[in-house]
Amino acid sequence: MSNDDPDSVEYVTPSKDFLRRRLQQMDPYDFEEFVADIWGHLGWNTRTVGKPGDRGIDVIATDGDAKQLIQAKRYGPNTSVGSPEVQQYASLRIQEDGVDRVTIVTTGEFTRQAEDLAPDLDVILIDGEDLLGVLDELEAYEVFADHFEEIQVGAPDTADAAAEESDSGGVFDRLRSWLG
Repeated sequence: MSNDDPDSVEYVTPSKDFLRRRLQQMDPYDFEEFVADIWGHLGWNTRTVGKPGDRGIDVIATDGDAKQLIQAKRYGPNTSVGSPEVQQYASLRIQEDGVDRVTIVTTGEFTRQAEDLAPDLDVILIDGEDLLGVLDELEAYEVFADHFEEIQVGAPDTADAAAEESDSGGVFDRLRSWLG
């Protein structure tokens, strides 16, 4: 097909920078829905509860007897989640019965202190890079397409897909091990 053909369609893969900027521009409540949809893609049943007075619980995810509380922090560029927030959200598990995990998902980053503290409090941290890595490894592009009308899902390049399949030990494997 030539570029002069009016019926030709060119698929462009958005860069991670573009996708991260789009996530950082989302309405915070839409970001909570986006996070719930990712966990849904992972096979969890999710319920978004984020609203004023939600006591910090944005998403409740269940898979059989496993229960996870998720705090979704849609932050702009150069914004970090610090150790005080990690301490605060670690206490979410006492607000609900049967909670196995507390997870904080942000479009930003975590401070070094937050990253050091989280394992001691049994809190999973997923920053913007990890989030995009999970979406990429899951090939969950339809989650983006569901939330951003300017992003359309096309057929993946088979050479890229084969290269990704041979890559092991990625973010998705790490997330899967955390989620049990």
